[in-house]
Amino acid sequence: MFDNEPNYSSYSLDELFDAYSSIDKYSFPERFNLIKKIIAEKQGGDYQCPKCKCKGYEAGQLYAAADRLESILDYETGKYVTISCLDCGFTELYKRNSSVSAPLVDFFIT
Repeated sequence: MFDNEPNYSSYSLDELFDAYSSIDKYSFPERFNLIKKIIAEKQGGDYQCPKCKCKGYEAGQLYAAADRLESILDYETGKYVTISCLDCGFTELYKRNSSVSAPLVDFFIT
């Protein structure tokens, strides 16, 4: 007999995020919650969503231009790190080139 349950604990974080983004959470709620739990465990750290208390997150980047000319010239005036909760999607923005947020950015990126 074949075991159809994937062994998510052996997945890398990239593979887990791929599974997280492609799984139908309504058809497979147990697997979806297991993936979120394993992502949170592998990420470690002290992150906790201020809205829903989930411990899993996805880090990203956002670049913003102040006006049309800057966007045409591909000049970036704002560089931000985004931290998005895996459960509710609540997203926090941290300015990347600010010395105050540098330790926080380093914590989430590493």
